[in-house]
Amino acid sequence: MASTTNLPAGWASSPTRSMQPRRNARSLCGGASTVGGARGQRRWTLLLLIAVGSLISGDAVLFPTTLPVAGTTVLASNAIVYYSGTIPTELGLLTKVTRIFLEYNYFTGPLPTELGTLSMMDTYFNVQNNYLTSTLPTQLGGAFADMSYWQGFDVSFNSLTGPIPTQYGRMTKLGAFYAFGSYDGHNQNKLTGPLPTELGLMALVQDVRYHNNLLSGALPTQLGLLTKISGDTDPAILSGGEGGLNLMNNVFTSAMPTELGRLTNLKERLELHLNEFTSTIPSELGMLTATTLVAMSYNGFTGAIPTQIGSMVAIEQLYLIHNALCADIPTQVAALSATVLVPERWNIDSGNALGTPCCEAYPEHNHTCAPTALPSPLPTTPRPSPLPTLSALPTTSVPTPSPTATDLP
Repeated sequence: MASTTNLPAGWASSPTRSMQPRRNARSLCGGASTVGGARGQRRWTLLLLIAVGSLISGDAVLFPTTLPVAGTTVLASNAIVYYSGTIPTELGLLTKVTRIFLEYNYFTGPLPTELGTLSMMDTYFNVQNNYLTSTLPTQLGGAFADMSYWQGFDVSFNSLTGPIPTQYGRMTKLGAFYAFGSYDGHNQNKLTGPLPTELGLMALVQDVRYHNNLLSGALPTQLGLLTKISGDTDPAILSGGEGGLNLMNNVFTSAMPTELGRLTNLKERLELHLNEFTSTIPSELGMLTATTLVAMSYNGFTGAIPTQIGSMVAIEQLYLIHNALCADIPTQVAALSATVLVPERWNIDSGNALGTPCCEAYPEHNHTCAPTALPSPLPTTPRPSPLPTLSALPTTSVPTPSPTATDLP
């Protein structure tokens, strides 16, 4: 451990912890605010934290509770120091702050509700890759209502629990919303409950990632209102990687909303695998003609693959394995597979019964097969009309007889 004799007042050291890979490391540069007299002005650049040269990379220091004069940005993400302890509630006093970067540290405990006073936040809120253990504060929804287009809210890779607050629907200018957990259980968020319908108010959001949580229930049809979703975000600022709408590895059930077919700007990923959907695949997905990846494996999707999937001309990866799909693969869909450069990225057969009539493959799903047509009966010869009976013959009237000779006068 490096010497701590040069630490500023209010700082304390904590033992070195095992280092995790650090991405998105930042230097201390950016916006500034000014304090002091005209000649003695001090300019605070990305103000609140200064890397301490005597610390060796990998050491962790406690985040200071005695904070300098507020600037526009709270920064605790750099390649020299890891910060630990809890996020101080005093951050709520820095009412002029517009950006917060606290990612890739060892912060523990809750996200302070006092952050709900930061009503000038308009760019980034990034606390990913920490050890935060609280629920998401409802107060952030109103305070961060001006978080702007192309920017984002990132609480990924923590140990957060509870629901996504309905108040977060007030962040109508948000560009990206990340709340996902890791794939290996480390820094695993465990958000629960259904997705709020109010999330449909985020009219400008381009990237939504809630994967690897315990979110449940039916997907709200209001997701179809997020028509700006494309996956285009700045990977240098937020969690990065290929985006879009990622809801994989949760506990979503019921039918997949047909309204997802309205997300026609989606260029990157639609990921719904590892859930518990039980509907047929909506034919409306064929409207996603710009989407390059669709992953819906390990669900309970039933019935035939819609022929409209063949309209997804930009598709490069399609994963539908381990559902209850049946019937023949439509020729329009099979034709798309010829355009895929990596065959392993076109995976739809395993764990299904494609090529088998649905009523034979999954009779428990109440599929009905068209009955076999019976042959037409042989034409019958029309029977002749019956012969008239004797009683039916017309009768002839007998004429009056001519008078005889004896009848003459």
